[in-house]
Amino acid sequence: MSIRKRGNRYQVTYRVPGEATPRTETFKSEDEALIREAQIRLAKKNGTFEPPVRLAKGKIAPKKDVTVKKFLDEYVEVYGLKKWGNSFYTANLGLIRNYIIPYIGERYVSSMTTKDMDTYYTMLLEQPAVIVSGHQDTGAKVSAHTVSRVHKLLKSAFGKAVAWEYISTNPTLGATLPERHSKERAVWSGDEAIEALNVCEEPALRTCLYLALGCSLRLGEILGLQWANIHIDGPHDSAEEAHLRIDRELRRCSNESIEALEKVNRSTIMFKFPKVMPKKATTSLVLKAPKTESSNRTIYLPQAVIDELRTVKAQQEQYKAMLGEEYQDYDLVIAQINGRPYEQRIIDKMFYKLIEENSLRPVVFHSLRHSSTSLKLKLSKGNIKAVQGDTGHAEARMVTDTYAHGFDADRKLIAQEMDRGFFSKVGAEQRSAETDSATMELLKQLVRQHPELLTELLREANGERK
Repeated sequence: MSIRKRGNRYQVTYRVPGEATPRTETFKSEDEALIREAQIRLAKKNGTFEPPVRLAKGKIAPKKDVTVKKFLDEYVEVYGLKKWGNSFYTANLGLIRNYIIPYIGERYVSSMTTKDMDTYYTMLLEQPAVIVSGHQDTGAKVSAHTVSRVHKLLKSAFGKAVAWEYISTNPTLGATLPERHSKERAVWSGDEAIEALNVCEEPALRTCLYLALGCSLRLGEILGLQWANIHIDGPHDSAEEAHLRIDRELRRCSNESIEALEKVNRSTIMFKFPKVMPKKATTSLVLKAPKTESSNRTIYLPQAVIDELRTVKAQQEQYKAMLGEEYQDYDLVIAQINGRPYEQRIIDKMFYKLIEENSLRPVVFHSLRHSSTSLKLKLSKGNIKAVQGDTGHAEARMVTDTYAHGFDADRKLIAQEMDRGFFSKVGAEQRSAETDSATMELLKQLVRQHPELLTELLREANGERK
C-alpha cells in the first residue's frame, strides 16, 4: 500500500486479493489520503475489508453503511490514537463501551438523526450508572454530567463521520442536552484549613495537606512527586530558592490504553509500578506526564512546607534502615512504610475520615487546591500571573473564574470598608450643615444665659488680651 502525489491530487494504491492490478483511490488532500490508508489497514487487520464496487473506470461507489459500533472502532483507531493521552483514552473507551455501544451500537451511522440523539440522551438519564471497580453500588442513575461527556465525544466522532463521507450532517449539532445543575464547590477558608492541619494525625495525609495548600498541587501530582524533583537541602537551596518541580503525576490507566498508545509511540507513561496481586489486572498504576504542557512547572516553597518535607525524608530513612531490602524505593515523597505508592482512593478515604471524626465542614480533597489558590490571590493582592505559575493553568482566566473563591469573612470586611470608604460620604454636606446649625443654636443659648461670654468672644476675635 502506498500514497503518492499526482498533480494537486493524492492517490492511495493498494492490492485486493484475486485482482491482478492494484486499486487506486484519489483524494483532494493528503490528510484524506492518510485517513483512507488507515481505514484500509484497519479493515484488513480485522478481516473486514471490502473493496469498493467499481461503477465505471475511474469511479468508486459510495462507502458501505456501517454501524455506530464499527465506526467508533475506526474512529478510535484512526483519530483517538493520534490525539488522546493515556487517561483520556481510558475515559473515552469507558464511555463508548458503557454508555454508547449498549444503546445505539447496532444503529447505522447514516440513520442517526438529531431527534434520535435527543431521545437517546433523555433515555440515558434513566439508566443505572456503571459501578466503578472498588466502589459500592449506590443505585445512582446516569448523571447529566456524564451525558454531556458522551455528547462531546459523539460530536467529535460524528464530525469525523462527515469528513470521511459516511454522513452528510452531524446529528449531534442540534441536539438538546439535559440541564446540568452545577453546585458551587465547597471550599475551606484559611482558618478551616489551619484547623484541619492542627488535628490531622495521619503523617501521609498531613504531608498531602501541606503540599495541596502550600503549593496548589493536584492530588495526582502530590502522589507522583519524587525526591529528585525536591530541592531543599542543596548548597544553593536557601529558604528563598527552595523549590519543587512538577513534571509527572500518579494515575491508574487501563492496560489497553497503554499498549495501544505504545504501539504508535504516543504513550506518556514514564514508569509502571509492579503489580502487588498476582491476578491478571486490566489496569496499572503508573507515573505519567501531566495532562497539559503548562502543568510542567516550578513551585517555590513556604518554610512550613520545607520543614514538613524534611520531617518526611528523615522518617523514610528510618524505614529504609529498618526494612533493608524489603523497602521498595521508588523515590516517592508520599510513600507507604515499605515504599509503595499511595493511590488516590486511599488518601481520599483518609481525608473523609479526618473530616468526619473532627466535625470539619465537608469538602473534597481537590477543594484544597481552590483554597490555596484563593488564599494566594488574597495574600498577593490579586497577582494573577504569579498565582497562575503555581497552579499550572494555561490561561490566567482559569485562576479567577474557577479557583478564586470569596470567603464570607473577607466579604464582611469588604462590606465594612464600603461603609467607611464610600457610603460614609453620602449626605456629608447635609450632615455638616445640620451640625453647624445645631452649634449656632447652642451658642445663642449660652450668650442669653451668660452675656459676659459675648464680650470675651469679641475680644478673642480682635486679638485682645485682658
